[in-house]
Amino acid sequence: MNLLHGQFGEDGGIQWLAALLGLKGTFGDPHVASLTMNKHAMSLFVSSQLSPDIVRIPKTRLIKPKTVEHEIPIANSIQGPVVVKPNSLGSSILTEVFDDPVALQDDMSEMISEILRYDRAALLQEYIPGSEYSCGCIVNASGIMLLPVVEIQTQRRFFGSKEKNCSDLYGLRVVDDSDPISVKVKDITNKIAGAVDLYNIARFDFRVNDESEVYFLECNYLPGLGTGGIFPTMLQGAGMTVIDMIAYILNSPNLFGAKDHIRV
Repeated sequence: MNLLHGQFGEDGGIQWLAALLGLKGTFGDPHVASLTMNKHAMSLFVSSQLSPDIVRIPKTRLIKPKTVEHEIPIANSIQGPVVVKPNSLGSSILTEVFDDPVALQDDMSEMISEILRYDRAALLQEYIPGSEYSCGCIVNASGIMLLPVVEIQTQRRFFGSKEKNCSDLYGLRVVDDSDPISVKVKDITNKIAGAVDLYNIARFDFRVNDESEVYFLECNYLPGLGTGGIFPTMLQGAGMTVIDMIAYILNSPNLFGAKDHIRV
């Protein structure tokens, strides 16, 4: 079972290697892994599948090394706080919200430069006031099992690098299944998971504003499974452990098999 996180482990690298070598396992489709790791591309995919009355996408600018000087001033046109984050790095690495993008433009430029040392692109994204929610799922040959929705609670209502690296700065609350937000987030998760053809496990992150409008943030193709983490908290809410999850998947695995090439 593939439990390799981050670059190469969940960005399509190990998935392509497994496909080329003909290895059977829970690696999944390399195309899907590559798509979900690319936050900008995944957001475009979601917006093409679901209308804004179901789920919205925050206003976003893709920043590449050659466009930095041109794109950063455009952040001034995004009203309110702006989030700066990598396009394809996980674990909330180098992710921060800037309350005043005009006054803090130099700080934003510095963070973007740091991101571009490790990623091919950075994102400038409007900050959505409200709360952050996450919903995970387990996928095997029988179909999609949705896990309980978890609210990520932070003092500044933002889950960035600081919070991710300090458990004292955030709390996790399992949302009751009957809660309208849980119902809505689960429905959206089920629609996206079905459309993107996932294998085994995934976690979807959202923002929900005060009007209960849901905004898609990203898909974690291989969510963290460490003690006290978001996905294990979902499993606990469903009466499962990580070991139970692995056994459930391996009992009826949704295996990816590369198709034969057309010979001409």
